[in-house]
Amino acid sequence: MGVLTRWVPPVLVDEVLAATGRFEKRVRMLPARVVVYFVLAMTLFGDCGYRGVWAALTAGMPGHLVPDPSAAALRQARRRLGTAPLALLFDRVCGPVGTKETPGVFWHGLRVVAWDGTSVEVADSAANVAHYGRHGKATSRPAGYPQVRLTALVECGTRALMGAVFGPMHDKELPQARRLLPVLRPGILLLADRGYDGYEAIRDAASTGADLLWRVQSGRLLPVIQPLPDGSHLSQILDRRSGDRLAAWQRRKRPTPPPALTAMAVRVIRYQVTVTTADGRQHSSTVRLITTLLDPARHPAAELAELYHQRWEIETAYYGLKVTLRGSDRVLRSHTVQGVEQEIYALLTVFQLTRTAIHNTAHIAGLDPDRLSFAIAVRTARHTVITAAVPAPATSVTTALAVLLHPRNLTDRRRRSRVSPRCVKRTLSPYAYNKTAGSVGRKAPATITITLTPQPAPTSTGSP
Repeated sequence: MGVLTRWVPPVLVDEVLAATGRFEKRVRMLPARVVVYFVLAMTLFGDCGYRGVWAALTAGMPGHLVPDPSAAALRQARRRLGTAPLALLFDRVCGPVGTKETPGVFWHGLRVVAWDGTSVEVADSAANVAHYGRHGKATSRPAGYPQVRLTALVECGTRALMGAVFGPMHDKELPQARRLLPVLRPGILLLADRGYDGYEAIRDAASTGADLLWRVQSGRLLPVIQPLPDGSHLSQILDRRSGDRLAAWQRRKRPTPPPALTAMAVRVIRYQVTVTTADGRQHSSTVRLITTLLDPARHPAAELAELYHQRWEIETAYYGLKVTLRGSDRVLRSHTVQGVEQEIYALLTVFQLTRTAIHNTAHIAGLDPDRLSFAIAVRTARHTVITAAVPAPATSVTTALAVLLHPRNLTDRRRRSRVSPRCVKRTLSPYAYNKTAGSVGRKAPATITITLTPQPAPTSTGSP
């Protein structure tokens, strides 16, 4: 079965089947082990029906050894298998893959990771609509397909998945992210955007021992307690009630003792990002970051401001998961909740295995994993599955290494900075009259300049 059996050895499949109690009690035409590989192959051949996936999976086997199941038999085999084996399989393969020698994985001895949420479209069935719901507000029409909310923790240097959770669309990103807190530990630097700005979330993430570098909203009250020589300043982030008490105290004209506050010490970095496109147009925005790295000598503000750009690696990872691997504009095929969960775990597993293979190949060749193409790795994996022979030779892995490392398939040593407008990439209607100017975004090369901005004068808040 090509790289599938190399990436996921049969002994590992047998372990997860035994642990979840899914081994069959009688000999079947479609044993549970084969069905696991079939579900994984579904993610590689998303444009094929059940029979097409089966044909691709068994193309290299002698005809007299291959059963010829119907689509209904394959569907029933998936139902018998259930979700648990694929969930456990993903749990076994997920995790960081970068080493201290891997470029971009560590910064000042800290493993750089990021978390964020996204959505995945699923089949428009009554069961999926009832469980997952459709995205949309009361003032607008709902999305065409039910959607699953997915939140992942990604290693920025390799884009490997350290953990992932998913659920209905009414699950918010922040509660989902809390389910990933057990993955965090000392020695990790977690990047997050301003959607996760909140005292409780920051407190809970910091309590794991991980360090934080988060963007905060423009309205967040961050008093200047002590300016620092690198342009940043020490501050404290408050819970909602303490913030209201502090704001009310600052509005008073007569001097009174400061209120008691529930707060957490942070360091604030404020800078301006200027994007200059090839035609000379410029756009500027102000960014405020908070970090638990309080020493400006060990962790300079300018370096942290530049490092925060790595948070976008999770967006690139989502693009690989949802577009390159799943297929552009495709929805998951399963019409039941159990089938959707099984399919998502298979999608996450194959994505993680591909990222691991890319890292291992880059490590052998002494290259940055960013120089190896995820799209070419997926395409090569498909080819090895179709052309696999019995007995399975080791040439499939050798072929994959050769394709990934071919000079014409390597990207530039340094990627160009690009910008993409925040707009609708996939319009709701194909008709021209329903499209607006700028409704379809295009990436464009750009020069990005980061400039630290001076901090306001210190504000006395007293002791919390």
